[in-house]
Amino acid sequence: MRQIKKIILIIVFLTFLLSPFRVNAVESTEIHFSKAVVAFGEKNYQEAAEEFEAVVKINPTDSKAYYYLGSCYFYLKDYPKAKEALLKASALDPALEGATGVLIDEMEGEKRMPPEKKKLSISGKFGVEYDDNVILNPSGTVTAVTDEKDSRAVFDLNLDYKLLEEPLGLAGFYHFYQSRHGELTDYNIQGHTIGISTSAKRDPWKFRGQYSFDYYYLGLSRNNYLAVHTLIPTANLTLGKDKLIQFYYQFRQKNYFQCTAGATDQDAVNNMAGVNQYFFFGNKSYLKLGYSYENNNAEGNNWDYNGHYVLLSYLYPLNENLKLKLGFTYNPARYQNIDTAANKKREDNQQEYSLSLSRKVNQSFGLSFGYTYVDNDSNIATYKYERSICSLTTEFKF
Repeated sequence: MRQIKKIILIIVFLTFLLSPFRVNAVESTEIHFSKAVVAFGEKNYQEAAEEFEAVVKINPTDSKAYYYLGSCYFYLKDYPKAKEALLKASALDPALEGATGVLIDEMEGEKRMPPEKKKLSISGKFGVEYDDNVILNPSGTVTAVTDEKDSRAVFDLNLDYKLLEEPLGLAGFYHFYQSRHGELTDYNIQGHTIGISTSAKRDPWKFRGQYSFDYYYLGLSRNNYLAVHTLIPTANLTLGKDKLIQFYYQFRQKNYFQCTAGATDQDAVNNMAGVNQYFFFGNKSYLKLGYSYENNNAEGNNWDYNGHYVLLSYLYPLNENLKLKLGFTYNPARYQNIDTAANKKREDNQQEYSLSLSRKVNQSFGLSFGYTYVDNDSNIATYKYERSICSLTTEFKF
């Protein structure tokens, strides 16, 4: 009998001891629920979701809290969390199946609908670069080697407008580029590009044609420097899910204006043809191998040459938001005529190594660090140089 009394006393004591915690838990649930309802009514769905999360953590059998929590995530477009909460709500209270079912059906319908494609896209970058050997070569052909180091600010803006979508695509674009050097202001470049592109798709092929006109200004006084017409047809062949071959041809007509020494006879017609092979891997990385042949037929004999490009690049995502890209290009060029200053045919062998590390900050912005090293070995001392460029830029896309 005494043992029974002891047990009863212990039960009473524990009931008395724990009752404040029960009251506090109920009061805490009511406080979170009230705050959540207010935030939900004000359409502050993120705050409301946090408060409803607190409610279901204290009371995991509160079906209404789960329903409202699922509604919050629905409006936040976090559909996996919304569906999970709504299913818990209907499991706890079958009377909610009708209401939860409407939201789940709407979510599934949105998933099945293709996302609306934007006609206008804006992208670009701005930042700083440090160059230990400033060189003038906006068209790909070196005009001047300074052997001087300098830093520069750079700004790049791209506007693309899609007039027609695939399978028959049509788009127009405008690109703007500006560099501003700290000391070598004569080497400031401003570039404008306008163009149009067309595309057609017939699996496993995709064809694309692009025409563009580039106009460059040089220096602080914006002297007319260079005009380039470019035509590029390409054909992409998809080989399964992990391989793609790209064939392309490039025609360029370059017109240098009479404002830089040695540029009077560089006007040229340039032809290039090549092929790129892409290998895609399961972790969203890819390997690119490429080869192209180039012929430059200039008005001045010093600038006629044939060149080859061997290209290797690899992109590897270190995590969801951080990507590493490595690149290598080998470009031997053989000039066809005896150089009038050196009295011999020019032979260049250029190697370029590049590394970039880019981090995605959000859907619109990212940060990028880049390093490029160029070694141009030439049998004519004027054109023999090394160059290193470090860059830190902010990238944007809307």
